[in-house]
Amino acid sequence: MNKDQAYHQIALACLKTLREAPTGENDNRVDGLYQAIDEAFQSQLGLLADELEQARQRLQLIAQLDPSKHSLADAQTIAQSNETAH
Repeated sequence: MNKDQAYHQIALACLKTLREAPTGENDNRVDGLYQAIDEAFQSQLGLLADELEQARQRLQLIAQLDPSKHSLADAQTIAQSNETAH
């Protein structure tokens, strides 16, 4: 995931909240907007945590490679595998 995608998802959540919030009660709209930002941020943070865990697992696999049986290309293949679901 890149920064632009994360910002886009957070912005969409904010716009949706503003569109759906009843007009007139600014305090409620602001609270709703803050909550939407927090939820969207937490969602993006979860995606980043998943990516971090996948990277950690790939590094562990690379660390376990036997240099007498595996090449740099094997390590590069593991490092470049991108099995993210988002």
